[in-house]
Amino acid sequence: MPTTASPNRPLHPRRSRVCYVFLVVLTLIFIIAVGFLITWLVTKPKKLHYSLENASVQNFNLTDDNHMSATFKLTIQSHNPNHRISVYYNSVEIYVKFKDQTLAFDTMEPFHQPRMNVTQIDDTLVAQNVAVSKSSGKDLRDQHSLGKIELEVYVKAKVRFKVAVWKSSHRTAHIKCSHATVYLSQSNKSLNSSCEADV
Repeated sequence: MPTTASPNRPLHPRRSRVCYVFLVVLTLIFIIAVGFLITWLVTKPKKLHYSLENASVQNFNLTDDNHMSATFKLTIQSHNPNHRISVYYNSVEIYVKFKDQTLAFDTMEPFHQPRMNVTQIDDTLVAQNVAVSKSSGKDLRDQHSLGKIELEVYVKAKVRFKVAVWKSSHRTAHIKCSHATVYLSQSNKSLNSSCEADV
């Protein structure tokens, strides 16, 4: 008795739709990846450079029970060496620290740094009756007697990069200027202390 072959079953419509969506998503991911690669090759991004150009301390006072007051004047230099990338700085926070303890804190207005630009950030931070540890108090007195204090300046900021009309998502920049020698004399100021940056 002859047998008849059963006709091929058509592909289930739902399965076909899933395959189509998967291919579309895969294609979009590929296009985006190629776009990022082309952007990187065209812009050739360079690292941003930061340095602590000037720093001084005024009205320094440390009480017997280790409460410190002082005014810190800072000039931080930001160098953007990129030809095609500008930088937007948002929610900028600046800290003055001594042995991992925050002595003074300030926030700055957001600003935009153009391409191939050097921007100076001037700020004044005030420490008002800040309690320090006993060991930090001793070290501050010892350094104060020498007319200088070794501090750390730390900057945290939300940044975005702009290439032509494209803007990146927000990233957190961490800028650390360690071992900054700050003089108590007005005639002496720290100069060109390079900073580490993770942007």
